Amino acid sequence: MAKDIKDIIEEFNEAKDAVSDLREEMVDDLRFLRGKIDDQWPREIIADRQPDGRPCLVINKLPSFVDQVEGDSRQNRPAIKVKPVDSKADPETARILTGLIKNIEMQSNAEIAYDTGISGAASCGMGAWRVTTEYASDDVFEQDIRIRRIKNQFTVYPDPNAQEISYEDGRFMFVTEKLARKVFDKQFPNTDPCSWIDSKSGIKNWVEKDAIRIAEYFEKAEESKTLYLLRLKESGELFTGQKLPPDMERYELSRERKVQTQTLKWSKVSGKEILEGPSDWPGRYFPIILVWGKELNVEGETDYRGVVRHAKDPQRLYNYNRSMGAEYVALAPKAPYIGTAKQFQGYEDTWKQASKKNYPYLLYNPDGEAPPPSRTIPNMVNTGIQYEIMISDQELHDTTGLQQASLGEKSNEKSGIAIAERRRQGDRGQFAYNDNLIRALVYEGKVLVDLIPKIYDTERIERIFNEDGSNEQVTLNARFTDEKTGKDRIYDVTTGKYDTVVSVGPSYQTQREEGVGQMIELTKAMPNITPMIADLIVGNLDFPGAEEIQKRLQKLLPPGLAPEPEEGEGGSVAGMPPPGAGPPPPPPDPKMEIEIAQEQEKLRKMKADADKAEFQAALAHYEMQHPEKRGDQAQD
Repeated sequence: MAKDIKDIIEEFNEAKDAVSDLREEMVDDLRFLRGKIDDQWPREIIADRQPDGRPCLVINKLPSFVDQVEGDSRQNRPAIKVKPVDSKADPETARILTGLIKNIEMQSNAEIAYDTGISGAASCGMGAWRVTTEYASDDVFEQDIRIRRIKNQFTVYPDPNAQEISYEDGRFMFVTEKLARKVFDKQFPNTDPCSWIDSKSGIKNWVEKDAIRIAEYFEKAEESKTLYLLRLKESGELFTGQKLPPDMERYELSRERKVQTQTLKWSKVSGKEILEGPSDWPGRYFPIILVWGKELNVEGETDYRGVVRHAKDPQRLYNYNRSMGAEYVALAPKAPYIGTAKQFQGYEDTWKQASKKNYPYLLYNPDGEAPPPSRTIPNMVNTGIQYEIMISDQELHDTTGLQQASLGEKSNEKSGIAIAERRRQGDRGQFAYNDNLIRALVYEGKVLVDLIPKIYDTERIERIFNEDGSNEQVTLNARFTDEKTGKDRIYDVTTGKYDTVVSVGPSYQTQREEGVGQMIELTKAMPNITPMIADLIVGNLDFPGAEEIQKRLQKLLPPGLAPEPEEGEGGSVAGMPPPGAGPPPPPPDPKMEIEIAQEQEKLRKMKADADKAEFQAALAHYEMQHPEKRGDQAQD
């Protein structure tokens, strides 16, 4: 039974009230990270200091800590891989699904969505993106799957009673959007936005002065269906399904049972009515991907935080102490000159400007035995302020878990091992963010693997991307002849069960660059192998002409290492010598082989006789040195 708008609004208010305090904290984290003066200084202190010209400096060090987490994620991009699960799944089809997901990511610029998600998680503890479907073009009915970022993560309201970190087990999920009043009227003509005067119903949250809040509403609905177990009469093969086939006479009904299945409904609502829907969403999972920061549950209340949360007070102290230091230096009086009145007489204006202007010399009147005018000892630097600055700076590193070595700064570690260990400590402290990103991508993989059979359910040609970055065109859901094997096959993405894993590491291009460096180091240690791997080194370099150089080097390789020329290359066929190579060498003479074997046998026998003679001579020498052992040896 479909819900009415009042029930939907009640669920929205339930979700909003459950996270209102946490989201206020998250918004404060983002504003503090932004670094405006009223973000990092209390307003009453600003009001007290600025009228007197006292500085309120903001030296925002927090972005560098957040950038470190984001940089680690961008440098080691996680990749979704599809694995077959049941007997109907095909490993080659799993490879095609992996390449199709890569193509979806490429077409969607999904890296932007992932970067936005991890940025939100590192900054305030929450990030989000979504999976959606779009028509391939205006003149077709085929749809494509796309991944889009959610710029404002606070527009997502999941069911607060869900237990999974992905919130996939929740009952509902909202994604809100604010539309300008004019845009709303154009998209939904003849629609009353809502009666915002009625504050008792909670509708006041949906209407502002010049904007209307609408929401996408995803709701899980349970349906009762019958599951059939059928046996094919001819072969005895078993089939399961929720519908009886039209040619039922070919089957025997073995078993049936009632099952409760979940479907996902989608609607678009305002504060007063359902604007669109409800309609069936093609997948079973919420298409909203959430990535979280560090999680802490206190008596059932879940708190999420990012890098900024516990570093705000050290940043405030740093700003305050740096402001105090600047104020102390700026307001400290200049060291005055000391001399007699007679010495300055006639030159008063010059000496008054001596602390402001750089005079090449200063004139004075000698006064008996009095020494020339001189400055007093200047004020010393306030060491207390300097010490507080150092402490607050260290506390910033301590509360974020990122020490100077992790940020590439000079630290007190001297050896390379100590520096590397301190960096690893920082990586371990921030690993939770990248680990949660991986969990989010695993859930995204489930969403995609569930959606692909519903969206890509017809015969179509799609581009896929391989792990090395190359791409190819494949035919989905239709039988074709494989050019490599000459056999018929089919990539049916609508059958079989698949799941996903996420691998983490440098991109393929980065691995190529690192591999070239390691191969070059290997040639330095083992120069004799350089001719045998030179073609591999050049083949992994990216510059014009590298491929041609690689082919020339391959022609210099000894037999057994050189690749076979492909058909048509140089007028040759794979497995055959190229033109001009001359006739193949004649087979060995059998008589010569027998003579070589006889000679080898003679050499083996001669070596055995020599070893025996050497042993007998050594034994005789031992008996001469130890005559008392002869009797024992005879008994033995």
